Amino acid sequence: MLNRLHDRLGLRTTPSIFFISACVIVLFTAAMGLFPSQVQGFFGTVSSALRYQVGWFFTFSVTIMVIFAIGLALSRYGRLKIGDDDSEPEYSGIAWFGMLFAAGLGAVLMFWGVAEPMNHYANPPMYGTEPFSDQAAVEALNISNFHFGLHMWGIFIVPGLAFGYFTYKRKLPPRVSSAFQPLLGDGIHGPIGKAIDIMAIVATVFGLGVSVGLGAMQINSGMNYVYGIPMAGWIQAAIIAVVTAVGLMSVLAGMDKGVKRLSYLNIVAAVALLVFILMAGASMSLMRGMVESAGSYLNALPTLAFFNDTFGNGEWSGDWTVFYWAWTVTWAPFVGMFVAKISRGRTIRQFVVGVLGVPSVFVVIWMAIYGLSAFQIDRAEGTERSMTETIVEEGNVEAALFQLLQNFPLFEATAVLALVVITIFFITSIDSGALVMDSMASGYEDQGPKRQRVFWALSVGAVCAAIITTSGEGGLAALQEVIIVIGAPVMLMSLLQAIMLFQAIREDAGTAKPIRTRQWKQVLPVEEYHRRAQEGSTAVDDFVMRPEYEVGTEPEHNTHQPRTWHWQREKEGQPVLQMALIGGFSAGKTTVAQAFADLGATVVDNDEIWAHVLRPGTEAHDEIVRMFGDSVTAPDGSIDMDALIDLKSNNQAARTRINELVLPLVREESRHRGRRAGPDTVLVQDVRDLVESGQSERFDVVIAVEAPADIRVQRMVQETGMTREEAWERVDDSSSDDERREIADEVVVNDGDNEYLRAQVQRIWDEYVVPAVPEIVGEKDAARE
Repeated sequence: MLNRLHDRLGLRTTPSIFFISACVIVLFTAAMGLFPSQVQGFFGTVSSALRYQVGWFFTFSVTIMVIFAIGLALSRYGRLKIGDDDSEPEYSGIAWFGMLFAAGLGAVLMFWGVAEPMNHYANPPMYGTEPFSDQAAVEALNISNFHFGLHMWGIFIVPGLAFGYFTYKRKLPPRVSSAFQPLLGDGIHGPIGKAIDIMAIVATVFGLGVSVGLGAMQINSGMNYVYGIPMAGWIQAAIIAVVTAVGLMSVLAGMDKGVKRLSYLNIVAAVALLVFILMAGASMSLMRGMVESAGSYLNALPTLAFFNDTFGNGEWSGDWTVFYWAWTVTWAPFVGMFVAKISRGRTIRQFVVGVLGVPSVFVVIWMAIYGLSAFQIDRAEGTERSMTETIVEEGNVEAALFQLLQNFPLFEATAVLALVVITIFFITSIDSGALVMDSMASGYEDQGPKRQRVFWALSVGAVCAAIITTSGEGGLAALQEVIIVIGAPVMLMSLLQAIMLFQAIREDAGTAKPIRTRQWKQVLPVEEYHRRAQEGSTAVDDFVMRPEYEVGTEPEHNTHQPRTWHWQREKEGQPVLQMALIGGFSAGKTTVAQAFADLGATVVDNDEIWAHVLRPGTEAHDEIVRMFGDSVTAPDGSIDMDALIDLKSNNQAARTRINELVLPLVREESRHRGRRAGPDTVLVQDVRDLVESGQSERFDVVIAVEAPADIRVQRMVQETGMTREEAWERVDDSSSDDERREIADEVVVNDGDNEYLRAQVQRIWDEYVVPAVPEIVGEKDAARE
């Protein structure tokens, strides 16, 4: 049922992943609209337990991920490339960093760049620190750098490396589940793998929804400061709608035209605003503070990395650190995959330095300029405690940036610029998220129908609007509670990804010097193989997952050998190689089938299968009789197959009705006979209606049998007693040789030269069967000898 609905909607995804993810999102949105207090109560209770009882798990996990990333970069494996060993980066360094920053933390820094330092300056969490003191200011910057520096980017590192390695090195589908291949094997395509991908998609929608919600609140606050527009839920919902609509336009423009251009524009605008604050403020003091805060942050990092506010019952860390880590980890699937996509061709070492180091340096600069400027304003005569009053006492954190800008020249211009920067940051987040979620749902990177990306972008806006409009003044708290609950399982999943990644790298790298890896063939989701096969791509090699070893990369450890498509077929008891014979009436398919049988193949007669599924007493038999009556019925009550063939040849409507009824039964019976033949066989099946049925993807090799028309007519006259006129009508009404060649891999000409015919069959046997199943061929040859 899901497959039919999926196809009717014109989608190109894995139906179960798409529809279950969509249902979760729709149900949450509906529940927030119908039962807001109950839903918020549930998330509030669960998030409280996660924050204050198991917050240590979040703290410890993120620190472990940072250590893992740095250790991997410094190891011999740091020289491995994300992608093939000879791949090169697609984007320049500046473009790469711009997209990293825009998709990662640009929007978050715009929101918290002033608000967080001021909160910790007024309420220092470290034991014994006096509020509003110099020590409080130093610690406030340390904590802000900690929350947005190495550790926050470290959360993106592990998923990013895992996605990049398994997608571009092992050539698996661009899904979170692919990172679990060392553990699950082919199970990544089964229920467990799909459950992982559903969790990742839902987490991404909620993570982006929270971010867009914070952005809407900040944009509303800026409009309030500049234009006097009131703070209201419905206004924020309208802002969300506009941001989502613009995000849709960027989504439809694609990666290079959408995300890349917006990222360039926004990084320039954000840096311009940062430079303005530096130049318009106490520049030398800010520069001194910037350098000092960098050293102070590194000095305080070991303590902060494990700080859990033990003697405060974990309240501060639960309200701040745990929230940040839970929020960030919900972004990890989409940011990690996006970062991996734009980092293909770079080494693991370059990736870690670029994703972990460069943004962290930018964060230190950002926090120093905005944070120190806020402290100076809060201490200055005439504006003393003004920042504290707005941000801390009134809790108006979304107004923090505009409260700061109000104390600088050109307020209206800089406030409008800030609004533009904030808006574009969230547009690029929606844009990147929709593209990545579409890849996760479809399992391949080729862009699917645009309606899919539109749906994911709208989902983000719907979740965000549902939370904002039903939470009243507690919108920020509601956003935090939802994200902490969603983030907990994703955090566990990220830790497992680190383990899987290290195992895969050790398997692939071996002992080769200079270091190279096993080369993998591309793998797509099962559903996509079926679609592409129907579209004409039927190469068996596309299904192969087994790696090809480079010289010197034989694994030094016991490895999990990825399963092949043939292994899956053997598991189901199907013949290891299946071949189809197609051809017109009296083209000589029976003769060709016998030649394959003589070589050791098991032959299945399609006419006999039709007679079996239409035998008296079956529903199909009764339905054919009901539709066509005595015209297709033999004296003994069975179906007259010659009469049925004549009816199909002469009546297009009848042919369609018969095929719709009988072909599914024929396919099922064919599979049954294949299982009965067993895995140690090569199956050759005479398939009359393969052109009409469009089922050529079921076979490894399709062979078209052809004969000159006059020879076919002569055979029909001799074998069936037809007149020459009747024989020519049947030849004219059947599928043409050109149509059969379109789906055929090989063509065999049966013009009566038996020696030439067998030579053609032997060539096909040697080309397809011998390489695929040499052990079976050897056994058959030995038996004949």
